[in-house]
Amino acid sequence: MNLCNNDCRILAYIRTPSPGYSVYLGESVHFALSFDGGSSYTPLFKNYGMLFAKCRFSEENGIVSAGVRELELCLSSDGEYIITGREVIRHQVKNGIFMTSFETEKTGCLVEWRTKDFIKFTEPRLCQEKSSFSCLTTGARPGKIPENLGIDSGDACELSIPAQLAELIAIGDIEPRYAKTLLPQRIAVSSVDEIANVKADIIYTDGSRHQKRVRWELDGLDASRPGSYKIEGKIQCRRFDFPVEERPWGDPIVKYYQGKYYFIGTDDRGGNKMFEIRRADSPELLFSEDSERSVILDYTPGKYESTFWAPELHIAGGKMRIFCTLGKGGFDPQSHVMTLRDGGDMLNPADWSEPKRCVMPDGRFLGTNPLGDGKNGITLDMTYFEQDGEGYVSFSFRTWAGTDSGSMLMFAKTDPDQPWMLKSFPVLMSRPEYGWENIDGTDNNEGPHPIVTEDKIFIVYSGGNAAGDTYVLGMLTADRRSDLLDMRSWEKSQRPVLASDFVKGELGCGHNGFFTDEYGDIYITYHGHKTLGNSERIDGIRRVQLKPDGSPHLWLSAEQDLPRECESVSMEVKIK
Repeated sequence: MNLCNNDCRILAYIRTPSPGYSVYLGESVHFALSFDGGSSYTPLFKNYGMLFAKCRFSEENGIVSAGVRELELCLSSDGEYIITGREVIRHQVKNGIFMTSFETEKTGCLVEWRTKDFIKFTEPRLCQEKSSFSCLTTGARPGKIPENLGIDSGDACELSIPAQLAELIAIGDIEPRYAKTLLPQRIAVSSVDEIANVKADIIYTDGSRHQKRVRWELDGLDASRPGSYKIEGKIQCRRFDFPVEERPWGDPIVKYYQGKYYFIGTDDRGGNKMFEIRRADSPELLFSEDSERSVILDYTPGKYESTFWAPELHIAGGKMRIFCTLGKGGFDPQSHVMTLRDGGDMLNPADWSEPKRCVMPDGRFLGTNPLGDGKNGITLDMTYFEQDGEGYVSFSFRTWAGTDSGSMLMFAKTDPDQPWMLKSFPVLMSRPEYGWENIDGTDNNEGPHPIVTEDKIFIVYSGGNAAGDTYVLGMLTADRRSDLLDMRSWEKSQRPVLASDFVKGELGCGHNGFFTDEYGDIYITYHGHKTLGNSERIDGIRRVQLKPDGSPHLWLSAEQDLPRECESVSMEVKIK
């Protein structure tokens, strides 16, 4: 890439709220690049906020959302770029029983971030006045407000930067999408079977790669007759429509197990109270009318009468389990675990154990004062993974003792052979601190689900309004060999890793799961919607691309993965 120009600029700005883009998102720091002296700007990160102020907490430990305005940019003498904004906080005001409005207050404080490259930033720092530093260059109001960015009048600041830095920022903002296919032009084989092992190496715009299977047309190819042949093939790329079916489901989970695919999710449309499992030979067929289906647990008076939420299929201690949220009566969702008997049929209700409610090491139920602050609450959305023979769970906890705490992610070690019995007391993993997590009065960290790679553990979770257009995904990352119970081992994303319209036409995408198919490829499942303001959930699936740094990219559409016009390939084969 050669974008060098003698007058490159970085623009920091606040966005004006619009349908689908709340003021909670708008009052964050957005960035755009110019390579022509400010005549035109290209937004970074899809014109979504990149830096968010952290919330404050009330005297009762409730969320007080925060944002920034009046942005300033400068370059310090030690080579750091410093971004500051005036902090604003938002107070909820009740207008009757069901109506809530918000009052905004300037606190007089500043929020400060530092960066050397506009790719990695420090955590936001709250301060009473500007830090003492020698400023080499100070940003200024842009002479022309770019119309394509939706900038709020007066809330923008631009700064000249070196062309080399501008180019690095632009490269860092590149999304992975199909660039080219690498495939041998000719191969020599002794048998036809060897041809099936030839894969297409797909190169993406960010430098990442993915090997894809090729379905070669081998009819008429006679391996007993030496010679050269030209063969045609089609690169295989799984494509899922959004939605995968018109019937709404929430919290979709797919699992590949013993040669079959299984689907489970939250089915509470119209007051449904049950868990249904589907089975098929491929993930695509799970959503056809021909898939096998069975209700394995439903409404049971005196036992399971309310919430049937967020069931997840996991192997724990070598056995298939369902981690799920059930309520006995009223509104009291709590985490439970079901176990499939050895040799059991996933679709046979009799082969599943009774749900066991999760307990802490001292025998108390999980929702009973887990943080030791005297507050009980609800537990939900439990997920599971294993590392070095140890079992770990992450789940969402919320309490209304005194005030709404917002849903919080908790983390604990558990017994793989009895995963409902925790081996450590839960520790606080994440709270909805940022404006994309605490939005329009909805304070959520929920629905965690892991990806475990060779060296990292990624826990992707949902934030924001679960029934709205601003539902998003955030991510926590830890090294596999670190002390996972030490929350300092986990790095939290400062911005979402998936948000509305990152894939065109898919809004409010959240409560995800991940599955690995029979070829070792990772896919994300999620629910969202297609129309602003429509909270009825529909499900989506797409492949996860691992970026050059090993982290997951979650909005690679099938056409970005492999355009249809690039599926057909050919190769010369020499039969020895």
